[in-house]
Amino acid sequence: MKHWYIVLLTLLCVACHHHEVEVPAIVSRHVVIVYMMAENSISAYATDDLNEIRRAMGSIPDSCRMVVYFDDSSNERPKLLTFDKKKGEQVLHEYTSDPVSTDSATMQQVLELAIQQCPARSYGLVLWSHGSGWIPAQPTAQAQAQPKRTIGIDNGSNSSSNSGTEMEIPTLANILRQTGVEWDYVFFDACFMQGVEVAYELRDVATWCIGSPAEIPGSGAPYDYIMADLFAEREDAWTIARDYYDYYINRGGLVISAIRTGEMEALAEATRPYVQSLDTYPSTDSIQKYLPVVNKNQWKPEYFDMGSAMGQWLYDDDYPEWREVLNRAVPHLYFTHYWTSQFTGNGGFYPVITDDDSYIACLSMYIPVEERRLNDYFTHTAWYRDVWLP
Repeated sequence: MKHWYIVLLTLLCVACHHHEVEVPAIVSRHVVIVYMMAENSISAYATDDLNEIRRAMGSIPDSCRMVVYFDDSSNERPKLLTFDKKKGEQVLHEYTSDPVSTDSATMQQVLELAIQQCPARSYGLVLWSHGSGWIPAQPTAQAQAQPKRTIGIDNGSNSSSNSGTEMEIPTLANILRQTGVEWDYVFFDACFMQGVEVAYELRDVATWCIGSPAEIPGSGAPYDYIMADLFAEREDAWTIARDYYDYYINRGGLVISAIRTGEMEALAEATRPYVQSLDTYPSTDSIQKYLPVVNKNQWKPEYFDMGSAMGQWLYDDDYPEWREVLNRAVPHLYFTHYWTSQFTGNGGFYPVITDDDSYIACLSMYIPVEERRLNDYFTHTAWYRDVWLP
């Protein structure tokens, strides 16, 4: 049966138009897949992070491997690389064309190939790119009229342009379900991805959802610094957030958290009665923001902190009980009081924690303030249907 299994996997690879590669006989303890969608304005940082991985591959634990899908804005075709302590860096697959990394079929094939050729008892996934949380992806023909991005952007022209194809979160969740893998974590090395709407969408595909509700530094995760955390046992995967934060405490600041997605339905249950009891939306002036709103027609939401918002809305007796549920869903959160932002200066956004520390959740939420342009799109999220919809 084992030999038939190997033959079947090889045939599957050929059917997907990939080159044949040798199927390893050994099943790894843990494989981390880093999916780098870097055909955009932050391409240079992708090369830096790939070099960090190269420097740190000697720290990959025995019986573990890292697989990197690398698609940047250079004229070189994307590659699928593997890293481990024993064999070092190897090319698992070289592409003869330039597939769009944010296309669902491309991501599906890459993940399936990585899983087939690098079998493991457990997997972690790093998604590297631009990010904008739950908001819908822009049609390329209406780049100026539609939202900027959700997770990932691929301009399809090997340039630094941020006008291109993007991936919406429900699409991502569906891809991860179809792999048949129970992911230990999804780690977003991208801005604005740690929103309750995103984590709720991923609640049945990964144990942990790790990321920032705010902007992250342009250089992204220090992969040489957090390499051991990426291969931690499932219950300890939250250490990715802790050590990412530790690295940036004195390097521009960071807001980051680790969400236990199995608690997201309980959080929805606890939140529903309070948001549905609102006759009107209270003022948002005193709620912690991770990004400001310039005008009511902008596509980017304000990214309000969920703990701060509920702290403003609930009675003193209600908040501690609700907060206990939140703490189970977000047991690990870290923030500096300042962090780097592209909106800083010239009357722009000065990113700072303005709310009481005890309220901060390091988890954003959308508030459908009257006449906001994104309100209708918000009604299509699973979080809206299960929490806000009467």
